[in-house]
Amino acid sequence: MKRIINWKEFLVLFIVIGGIYYISKSLWITGGVLAILLLIDGFLREYDNKKRGERQAEEIRKKSLNPNPSPEKEEGEV
Repeated sequence: MKRIINWKEFLVLFIVIGGIYYISKSLWITGGVLAILLLIDGFLREYDNKKRGERQAEEIRKKSLNPNPSPEKEEGEV
């Protein structure tokens, strides 16, 4: 399977890595912070995909229950 690389994210990641290394001067600290950032990113992506999937499932469910919606007239309208 071919993965699509988000070059903007890739660039931001390397800028952050460079900044952390410049501040700490330690590869261990830089690696630890990088691992934490990647874990958080992964969890947030999972959460976002789950919410999108739930929202899409709800829309599909609504469409299947009412395939031909007709405009309903309120009381008092002619």
